[in-house]
Amino acid sequence: MNKKTASKERRNLPLLTGQSTLAQAAWMMASPSIVLTFLAVSLDMPIFLVGALVSIRQAASSLTDIFFFDAIARIRNRKRALSLSDMTLAVCFGATIVAVLFGDKLQTMLVFIACVFVMGMVDEFQQLLQTDFISDNLNSRSRMTLKYAQMALGGGIAVALTWLAHELTLDLPPLHRHSIVVAIGVTCFTLSACAVLAVRDFSASASMREPATRSPIEALSNYISNTVTMMRHGWFRKFIALRLIFAIVVLSVPFFSLISAESHHASNKGLTALIISYAMGYIVAGPLWGALNNVSHRLVMVASALLVAVSGATLAILHIYDIDHDVRIHAAALFTVTVAVRGIITVLNLYYMDIAPKDQRVNGIAVARSFVRIMMICLSATLAAVAHLQETVWAIIFITLASLVAAVVSLVVTRNRQDELSTISGKI
Repeated sequence: MNKKTASKERRNLPLLTGQSTLAQAAWMMASPSIVLTFLAVSLDMPIFLVGALVSIRQAASSLTDIFFFDAIARIRNRKRALSLSDMTLAVCFGATIVAVLFGDKLQTMLVFIACVFVMGMVDEFQQLLQTDFISDNLNSRSRMTLKYAQMALGGGIAVALTWLAHELTLDLPPLHRHSIVVAIGVTCFTLSACAVLAVRDFSASASMREPATRSPIEALSNYISNTVTMMRHGWFRKFIALRLIFAIVVLSVPFFSLISAESHHASNKGLTALIISYAMGYIVAGPLWGALNNVSHRLVMVASALLVAVSGATLAILHIYDIDHDVRIHAAALFTVTVAVRGIITVLNLYYMDIAPKDQRVNGIAVARSFVRIMMICLSATLAAVAHLQETVWAIIFITLASLVAAVVSLVVTRNRQDELSTISGKI
């Protein structure tokens, strides 16, 4: 590592870790999958709509992948764009608080749908841009340190702030207490927006990027052409396969949250317990998967899938026998699947940043994420319909079976991290 690169690492790693930690804490305290699901059930919204919020968010993210991937790859001031996206998220979550406290049921439903849609677009915008931004400004080892550190630190901050808010607002009505937790998340998003501006973008091409494509028709044409091009690469086809395998497993968090909200939405401590267990999952996931990922990508994938399968099977059995009334049971289940899902998402993200060539990085991840999201839209809508017409436990059973399949497939098709890196390095 030369002196210039070492200086870049010393400056950017702490700044990016602090900024991403704030953003991570914000997502935990104002999570669409946990908090908005809980609030929606508390307001007696239809179960199908609550479950369909996942599909709405995924559909919005797919639009970003398809129509804006080329524009994102050409953004000149990436820091400003990331900062504005955090501020947009803060505004969306703030709007949901206002709707919950002051709107009627119809108004609140419309605000939830609109805000979740915008959140999906903005979150995907961030994910695509950050993939390129972090890859340019941190090396592979620093990227891994950042990813796992932000989980543990963000989880710790979320636990502390949620517990403090819980203790200070015991005399308030449940919806007001829950809204205060979301407001703290909004504050964290705002601080994150300010912090990212302090990072220095060292990319040589940052000031030489071409203007973004504006025409939607041209953007769609570019996306189709890009998809065809990316599918010609063997490394990309393998990555797509892995993403599709784990798409169902990742849905465990919103549907575990839904079954928990159905059981405990009237409890004063229900949401606090779920947020804390969710945040604790991040705290444990950071060091756990950070250590295991040094050994093998395959180990993380297989272990994560099996965790979801075991947790899902246990929760389904307890629910069927009607012995899952204690909020601690659902909190433990959500904790376990959170640990597992963070392992899956992070290892796939790190794997991609390690193997993707610079000139294909944003284009490739846009295609991969859009493919996965189309599948997740269909799956989440189907599972939401099942939860509405039957019981949410059937969605949990389906996710459990899919997790077992994912564990077997990842065991067969993936290799050790060092083998993957050696193979890619040889090709480059």
